[in-house]
Amino acid sequence: MPAKRPNRHEQRKAATHQALLEAARAVIDEKGYNAVDILDITEHANVSKATFYKHFPNKEACVHELMLQGFDALLEHIFEGGRRAESRVAWVRESFREAFAWAAKNREILLIMVGGGASSQLNVFGRNYLVQSIERAFDEFGSFAQDDGVPRIVKAQVTAGALIQLLGWWLENDTGYSPDEMADLMQHVLTHGIGVVTDD
Repeated sequence: MPAKRPNRHEQRKAATHQALLEAARAVIDEKGYNAVDILDITEHANVSKATFYKHFPNKEACVHELMLQGFDALLEHIFEGGRRAESRVAWVRESFREAFAWAAKNREILLIMVGGGASSQLNVFGRNYLVQSIERAFDEFGSFAQDDGVPRIVKAQVTAGALIQLLGWWLENDTGYSPDEMADLMQHVLTHGIGVVTDD
């Protein structure tokens, strides 16, 4: 049975909802998350605060959905690339490059998750999302997650933690590294480690 087509009211509601999300993105890009309030979002979207509250209970809920949209789109693009990749090594390299390029384009949104002034709730959401995404990669492309006795969840947590810390440092500082250079450094460290500590 075909899905019921949204009526005009539902279409207007969905359009307003998306307009609020896009307004939130625009004002956060301009001012940064902590400097933005609901009035900034509603004025940019040309709607009332009452309309905002019909769609979201607060600013964090709005930005949570905005982040989720962006993360989901990026992740699906990355996973689709994995299904076409010639090798797992090439896919991992390209995945990191796409992730860092996306971070550069969405700096203010990502800093909500990884920056020093990040929202605690959105930080937790982002960290959990990233860990779950890495575990999903292990499930779907398990050939690169070797069974070496280290639990999969530990590998996912270490990878997510390293990526979040590196992104935060890179986005908050003028490091001089391009997105591709950062991606390649991240892959190198994950592949080769930070060096073996010995007594020699």
